[in-house]
Amino acid sequence: METIALVTGGFDPLHEGHIRLLRAAELLGEIVVVGLNSDEWLVRKKGAAFMDWRGRATILRNMWMVSAVIPFDDRDDTACDAIEVALGAWPESKIVFCNGGDRGESNTPEFEKYNRNPRVNFAFNVGGGKMQSSSDLLARWENRHD
Repeated sequence: METIALVTGGFDPLHEGHIRLLRAAELLGEIVVVGLNSDEWLVRKKGAAFMDWRGRATILRNMWMVSAVIPFDDRDDTACDAIEVALGAWPESKIVFCNGGDRGESNTPEFEKYNRNPRVNFAFNVGGGKMQSSSDLLARWENRHD
């Protein structure tokens, strides 16, 4: 049974922490799939999207460790639908839902919904601790003094 390493997020903008996450996810599955959050989700989370979905997806699809980028319904502010999409797209595969350094069982709603599904496993602290934040990068840019 093939294993899909599923990573989700906004990737807006992409930074070193994302690269560490994706490279570590590569060790957890034969295929790395990115569930890319919508522009609307970014607006809810940060107030605006720095890059649109298409641009972010193009960059991710051209990274050597990423096999596929999938859209998903994130209106509930979870990645539960990304797991559903992956389960349907790869029906013979196991899914490892890869979480970065700021997530655990207690603050991952996807864990609550899928932890008993035999085809879904969870990996936490993938890529090490949280080292950068897209929001922090954008805030520093916005508040720069030339």
